Amino acid sequence: MLQRPGLQITTIIKNILIVIGFVLLLLFLTGIFVYRSKVQPKRDEYFLDKEVIVINQDPAYDMADLPADVADINANIVLTLDPDRSVDITDLLSNSLVLGPPTIASATLQSADVTASCAQLAQTLQINLYTISGSEAEVEAALEAITQATAGNDVFAEANWVIGAPWSPTGSPWSPTGSPWSPTGSDLDQGAPTPASSDDFVNQWAFTTIDLSSAKAIEQDAEDPQNVWVGVFDTSPMKAQTVSGAEVVPAQAASNNVLNVKIEEPDFVNQPVPPEPGSREDIDVSNHGYFGTSFMREIAPGSQISLIPVLTKNNRGDLATLNKELLIFMTDAYQQANVRAVVNMSLGVPPLEPFKLFPWLPLEFPPPFELERQLNSLEIVSQIGECLDVVMVAAAGNDSSESLKVANYPASWGNVLSVTSSNMANEQACYANEGEVAAPGGDGGPSEPGAKNPLRCEPKLHLCTGPDCPYSVIGYVHPETLSPEEAAADVQYHHWVGTSFATPMVTGLAALLRTHYPKLTAAEVREAILCGTVEPSSPQGVRVINIGQTLACAEITE
Repeated sequence: MLQRPGLQITTIIKNILIVIGFVLLLLFLTGIFVYRSKVQPKRDEYFLDKEVIVINQDPAYDMADLPADVADINANIVLTLDPDRSVDITDLLSNSLVLGPPTIASATLQSADVTASCAQLAQTLQINLYTISGSEAEVEAALEAITQATAGNDVFAEANWVIGAPWSPTGSPWSPTGSPWSPTGSDLDQGAPTPASSDDFVNQWAFTTIDLSSAKAIEQDAEDPQNVWVGVFDTSPMKAQTVSGAEVVPAQAASNNVLNVKIEEPDFVNQPVPPEPGSREDIDVSNHGYFGTSFMREIAPGSQISLIPVLTKNNRGDLATLNKELLIFMTDAYQQANVRAVVNMSLGVPPLEPFKLFPWLPLEFPPPFELERQLNSLEIVSQIGECLDVVMVAAAGNDSSESLKVANYPASWGNVLSVTSSNMANEQACYANEGEVAAPGGDGGPSEPGAKNPLRCEPKLHLCTGPDCPYSVIGYVHPETLSPEEAAADVQYHHWVGTSFATPMVTGLAALLRTHYPKLTAAEVREAILCGTVEPSSPQGVRVINIGQTLACAEITE
């Protein structure tokens, strides 16, 4: 029996709809599979799984009760204290100390009596790291249980965030191409940073721009310089000294430590998840911190520089380790007679970025977790630093190659001096986030002819030769990190680029001020640095540091 034409069309339409439905179902199931395979690695880029940080500012609450209190709320969550990355400030400061410099810049501390606020922080603060286990050992579930268990107390919890990672989402200045962009941010493979010479280092445009000669002049005329400690929280190509019986055995020969940097290595416990071997993220950037100290040493040669490797060779670290090492360094410096302290953080934790499930699909999703990026613990540590009269300096970050972005944490906080990168024209580098003050960090340029995006802000390190390359600054690298070819040629200076290297120039200037104007408080040092900047001469200009003008401002202030 023949079907009528109308019935044939209906059957065809039904079959088409069935096929379309089957394809949509297949796409949906594929999407779920891809999402599940990608969501956990994406979470690992942001925070450490199975760990939480708990901050206690309440003298009436006993943190020893926390695991049991949480178990009463949710028996499927077990908290275990990690003492290696936990800290009680009463273990670091004697009870007789009264914290609080004459000038406090933090809005948080200004909201109440300064002395009382600082004293309370000194007497009660605990920042503990707990591992979580049990059948509901997700970070989100643990944080919710802790919040319920400590309701009514001045106790709060947060994730143990990853810091300093060299790939998305952080926008770090390190990638396989040596640029301040993510590993996929450049159309061209431009190779490793370009070697340079010691003459290039001394005569580079960056030092001329900031008036390094004024630093040299005051060092020659100094009569009674102050003892200044600089803590550099970063990576390190060297290990701390080890003790064998009564003999101190350097992990590397002292002659290799040309910059005379003290290594204070923390105990890493349960490091952030390392990159896959051989992947584009599996890069050794252990020179990052040492490279930055070469600028500090040139600007403030008399300071004691401690390199504290809170980041692994892959530039990954965790918030709990950073908190503890910051507190140890700052309280130790505070309790020394006639010591002034400066902290350099060429690292950061950027705002949360959208999650792109398929690289080829122009759709973005929220991050695959429901956690707020508050960083309460690090913000409190920075307030402690202010109470201890420490100058804190941090890199603004390098996320702006396609759109201008605000500074990463902790640079975005008011009591931390935020540093962005400037170029040879005293303009903001195309990749650099907004900052409170600028220093030379090199720039990027338009894409090469034939690139996918000719207007894109691209790294140009492959073009750098001599002391006046506009795309870089020049710093010292540790001899044992050189390639065999570089070692044979005795190449110990490189061209590199990023806010990570603008920041130590500002840190060096802060150390110079603390050395020769010891009466200035940390807040007054910040004010003097801002006072001495070169005013922008164009709409694209930024306030670039100038050592001579800053010294004049400090002279007036003191």
